[in-house]
Amino acid sequence: MEIEGGLKRLLLYLIAGLALFYIAVIFIFLFFDNVKNWQIGVLGDFIGGTLNPILSFLAFSGVLITIALQRKELANSSAELKRSADALEAQINASEQQKFENSFFNMLAALDRIVAEIDLYNKKLQSTQTGKDCFTTFYTRLTKIYRRNQAEYPQGLESEKVANAFQKFWRDHQLELATYFRFLYNIIRYIDENKNGRPHHVRLLRAQLSDQELLLIFYNCLSPAGSKMKPYVEKHALFDNLPTLRLLNREHIKLYASEAFGDNEMHDQKNTGMVRISGPRVPVRNSNDNKNSTRSKKRPQTRKRALAKRP
Repeated sequence: MEIEGGLKRLLLYLIAGLALFYIAVIFIFLFFDNVKNWQIGVLGDFIGGTLNPILSFLAFSGVLITIALQRKELANSSAELKRSADALEAQINASEQQKFENSFFNMLAALDRIVAEIDLYNKKLQSTQTGKDCFTTFYTRLTKIYRRNQAEYPQGLESEKVANAFQKFWRDHQLELATYFRFLYNIIRYIDENKNGRPHHVRLLRAQLSDQELLLIFYNCLSPAGSKMKPYVEKHALFDNLPTLRLLNREHIKLYASEAFGDNEMHDQKNTGMVRISGPRVPVRNSNDNKNSTRSKKRPQTRKRALAKRP
């Protein structure tokens, strides 16, 4: 410390100066013949009178140096304790983060197993669908129910038609999807409530969901059965990759807060997701159109010939 070094230098200078001063005084008194005996006594009184306060000052300076050294040692000890505490806290945080990561990826693996165990039997094709392929069929069936509601209740509110359609769908497929939706809800909740949860965990979960899964989750959250999941979906932008063009109705986007779609470019209703080609457009007929037009031209001639042959 600067204070400690300054005190040490000051003491050294004082001791050296006092030593030189008293040596000079003694030398003067002892080596001059005209010095009287009573003057030697005065010299002793002078040395005693000046040395006592100087020694007291030196003792006080020594105390100051001791205090400075103790402060330095305490500061070093405090710094070392703080480094130890920081290292321990970092170790605990790393351990908790590792524990969270392990749990999270185990949950993702469990979600994969749940999806793989879903199966649907198709009576018409006499085959069984499994895994993610089932979600295409699920969404097709939900679409049919919603279209039927639209036809029966054209003046009804969209939120009511959607909720009613999913409830009817849920009644038929709860056995296959109940575990899936419950587990997915708990994964998102686990990320949200854990201090070690990060945005990239939601991105990893989102990347694992197919388009059909996202569409079903979209309508599940609009029904009474999945309403608890909706706040987490909006908070963590779960629909950032949702193909909004495949929604049952584009107006359904308004049933969610815009935060739910994150940076989804298709969230803008004007954006169709299709790249436009520059330059004028030239109508082109395909081969089927040409065949149909040829057939339509030949039919009247055949009709006339048939009429001409009649007697």
